[in-house]
Amino acid sequence: MRQDSLIPISVIIPTYREAGSLPDLLDRLANLREGERDLEVIVVDDDSDDGTEELIASRGKDWERLIVRRGERGLSSAVLRGIESATKEMLVVMDADGSHPPESIPDMVQAVQDGADFSLGSRYVSGGSTEDGWGVLRWVNSKIATLMARPFTTVRDPMSGFFCLRASTVQRGESLDPIGYKIGLELIVKCRCERVAEVPIHFSTRREGESKLTLRVQWEYLLHVLNLCRFKYPRLASFIPFALVGLSGIGVYTGLLAVLDLLVGDAFSKSVRIVIAIALSMTWNFFWDRRLAFWDATGGIVRQYLGFVAVCTVPVLVNFFVTLYFSDRLVLPTAGLIGSVIGSAFGLVFNWCGNRWLVFRRS
Repeated sequence: MRQDSLIPISVIIPTYREAGSLPDLLDRLANLREGERDLEVIVVDDDSDDGTEELIASRGKDWERLIVRRGERGLSSAVLRGIESATKEMLVVMDADGSHPPESIPDMVQAVQDGADFSLGSRYVSGGSTEDGWGVLRWVNSKIATLMARPFTTVRDPMSGFFCLRASTVQRGESLDPIGYKIGLELIVKCRCERVAEVPIHFSTRREGESKLTLRVQWEYLLHVLNLCRFKYPRLASFIPFALVGLSGIGVYTGLLAVLDLLVGDAFSKSVRIVIAIALSMTWNFFWDRRLAFWDATGGIVRQYLGFVAVCTVPVLVNFFVTLYFSDRLVLPTAGLIGSVIGSAFGLVFNWCGNRWLVFRRS
């Protein structure tokens, strides 16, 4: 008897309009219960209204449970709901569309039993494969998504939705808040799963229903990657947006000087026009820095704005005097470009450190 046959397993299957695929999958899972395997199945359905409820009721098996979520949708949150309801120590998550072979579950469970923090069914390791019929666009999408996950894990198929881990591993996770459909990557990162085993599988093309891979799902994956960057590399995920916002501020400042030069001309002195452009471009930087670079800060917006202005005072003065100096030799927008570049270069690191430590303090 295999060692894993004695391990209690909860299989979690998130569904949305997958009633056509479920019967075959559930029958194959039933085969795994042979040999006295302690296995339960939790189907978490997002109110499909496609016969899923009637299907589970008609099967009448006490080890098959259905949770219907009404008014809430999302694959990742459905998985977390299933995990919360699981009664077994070993958790397996898989798709309902038939793409994941349940016959590989024993090998995945055994990998965790042998010491892995997390195991997944992989298409891209030796012995793994993908059924023909994917198409070039879907293949390219998978490869790009995998490349984007590289800063977080070195596994070859981090996009796999077929994975296994212990309930105790989930419990040590920090701030689980997945966006989109890649809950596996979220768990690897936030549960700090350093030992990840990849079990080769044959990934099948769905026979029933429609793919959920939409443009919205792809956009949600981008947001998910951003959130994971903020979690795993908080300083880098703060500094890079801060630098990019500063770069955009140079363009805003130069453009404002050109517009003011055109609209008011000599009605305002050069000094006044420079001050107006600095004030508006600084407000631009504050708005986007607050949203992108210091997303985790607490405190009122007025206090933050005044603190932001105070921290940036020295580089702003450099910008002002350099712009004013060159304005007697060059057109004002060009002088402003030189002044803002020198001021930004002078204050980039100083401004970020000052704002991070003094103004935008973390909660």
